[in-house]
Amino acid sequence: MYLNNEDLPAVLTFAEVRDYLYIGRNTLLNLLHNKALKGFRVGKQWRIKKEDLIDFTQQETW
Repeated sequence: MYLNNEDLPAVLTFAEVRDYLYIGRNTLLNLLHNKALKGFRVGKQWRIKKEDLIDFTQQETW
């Protein structure tokens, strides 16, 4: 997929974030609904900014 954070697009889709974090659909939905991971919706589809994903992965407790 992506070799490093520099290869990530500026805005990622729900599926791309799932693949990047190696987590399931429900786990990612819980993170988004609980605001542990910042995201926004375009219509019915979730999008996550690259900066928010990197910040999330650098937290000690996730």
